[in-house]
Amino acid sequence: MERLLIDFSQVYGQNGTHEATRSVYNSQIALQKAKNEYGHTKEAPRLSFEDMLSDSIKNVNSLQLQAEQKIRDLAIGEVEDISEVVLASSRADTALRLVMEVRNKFLDAYQALSRVTG
Repeated sequence: MERLLIDFSQVYGQNGTHEATRSVYNSQIALQKAKNEYGHTKEAPRLSFEDMLSDSIKNVNSLQLQAEQKIRDLAIGEVEDISEVVLASSRADTALRLVMEVRNKFLDAYQALSRVTG
């Protein structure tokens, strides 16, 4: 914080009376008061790799089901704009490819570790 105030004082004068300097300084003081009053900010809950992978697979499955539903709707004539179907299919395909690449990299790393330790 001091470095920021020094930089502003060099640009806007030695006494630091410029409005931008006061605004930055006041916001830093307010942030410090909030930290002192409420303690440290809470960290986001940490997810394990297993949880992240599981959520990703569930999301991919959901996208695949949505794409299949759009294709069914197209087949029976309920879709007015074919771009909806293309977009849903593209999202599902991209998500599946991403999960497959993560799986492949994970398996490659596992095999490399098993060669080193085995």
